[in-house]
Amino acid sequence: MKILILEDEDDKYNEIQSEIYQIIPDAEIQRERNWYHYAHATLNTKFDLILLDLLVPRSEKDDTVEDHHEQLVSTTRDYESKSFFTPAIVLTRYTENPGDFVYDLNAVDINVIPFNDRGAWKEALKLKLLAAQPKKKYEFVIVCALDKEIAAFEGLTDNLGPVKTISGLVCREAQIDAYKGVIVRANRMGLVAAAVVATMALERFAPRLICMSGICGGIPGESGIYDILVTQTCHQHDAGKWNNDGFRSEHYDVQVSVDVHNELLALCSDAELKKFMLEGLNPGKSELPDGMERLTCNIKADAPTSSGSAVMAENGRTSSLTSGQRKLAGFDMEIYSVYEAARLASNKPAFFAAKTVVDDGGKNKGDKFHRIGCLLSAKFIVKAIRAGIADVGIQPPH
Repeated sequence: MKILILEDEDDKYNEIQSEIYQIIPDAEIQRERNWYHYAHATLNTKFDLILLDLLVPRSEKDDTVEDHHEQLVSTTRDYESKSFFTPAIVLTRYTENPGDFVYDLNAVDINVIPFNDRGAWKEALKLKLLAAQPKKKYEFVIVCALDKEIAAFEGLTDNLGPVKTISGLVCREAQIDAYKGVIVRANRMGLVAAAVVATMALERFAPRLICMSGICGGIPGESGIYDILVTQTCHQHDAGKWNNDGFRSEHYDVQVSVDVHNELLALCSDAELKKFMLEGLNPGKSELPDGMERLTCNIKADAPTSSGSAVMAENGRTSSLTSGQRKLAGFDMEIYSVYEAARLASNKPAFFAAKTVVDDGGKNKGDKFHRIGCLLSAKFIVKAIRAGIADVGIQPPH
């Protein structure tokens, strides 16, 4: 956030600066001490917020202190100014008899706030700072439902920031090659939470790519432990109607675009990909399922999966999912919502999901495969982003 402060008194400036950094720690502040430099700054630079005092020197060479309220509107709201639309706050000690100029300033989004020892200005400043924050834009968004799924990205990206709230979402900023993005955590598992967080991220960050990483269940005979399911088509298995004969499902599905699918197929056909995926994982003995002597995985680039808000915890229960769904490979609780949110988004981003099977609905259940599963999924997501999946659908310049 870029902020301009016009203030010649050091003590007052330091107090304002300290308050800003408490609210916006990474704010970029430019200070000017006289009216001439203030006018030049607003004309040539676009700021997100302007804070100023009206009683300041004319210029660096003329230290005569004047009241500049009569020039404020014409200077700050000059049509040639790059900060023409920037909200501004006058923080002044001298508001005993402000006259009609306060009304005139409010009409052009310049608010007058008394700067005094009572500290009421701090709350007003906080509200203005939060309202004026520019929307952050990222090239990619990765949605996860569990903290362990996010933690798997540590050491895989070029840079992974700390957990913080950005535009109301719990996030960690990430850099992957030239792509700047954010990993967003849903507040809980399930379709509803995933739909909410995906929609908010798409609206507030306007990414070119949204994808989902994490762990899922597999369908016996179609996928095994540690298989990576790259969902081409996702169904919703808990939509339908209960009647006397039982549950009758409604058929809803969302597919990734042809362009994205083709890019994922090309990535998965790379002979070196599987080697990269398994490199450095070093599973413990308990992390290998029965019958697997050493870690291996299959990458299914066109896997059909199904999502629902209910957890499959009963042996054999997964067989009911395959009714009417040929060759269904796996199930989870969120992918359908992320796909649907992306499909309906105004900016039409690329989207896909890659989750690792850690539960086959039978004897291989529990949490012992989660660590490796999260890492495999995260590695595939990072590999896809490095390969340029976020650029799919972007038209090259003429």
